[in-house]
Amino acid sequence: MVAEYIWRADMSFGENLKRLRRDRGWNQGELATRAGIKPSHIPTLEKENGDPKLSTIYKLMDALDCSADSLLLDSKKMGISPLLASSFERADKLPENEKKIVIDLIDKYCIANGMGKLFEESKNTMFGYAKITGGIDKVIP
Repeated sequence: MVAEYIWRADMSFGENLKRLRRDRGWNQGELATRAGIKPSHIPTLEKENGDPKLSTIYKLMDALDCSADSLLLDSKKMGISPLLASSFERADKLPENEKKIVIDLIDKYCIANGMGKLFEESKNTMFGYAKITGGIDKVIP
């Protein structure tokens, strides 16, 4: 399903760092320059081969213009809700016209989800009509 595809179990510091860097269209060297850290340090962090100092985390947050949650979130420990909040933070960095597309997509998904639940709760009837075997409609009193 869609949610299973989006919510990956390996979204940890290194994955978050890589995702946020790619969101901005930067290579590892650009991020290192903007953050003021050694260029060789970015691949190490993205591969989870080291623990960054707090000062490095702050530099990365400043360079990426992101919250600590977006950078540090470990979905294995936190679950889906903080990941959703982080996704909204990322979407907020998009150009205005693309934000509208994201909002429209979410709105349409929520409407469709609600209609699906309504249909299920009404035992596959809608507006007094139900599809029955044989392909004819029957009015339900």
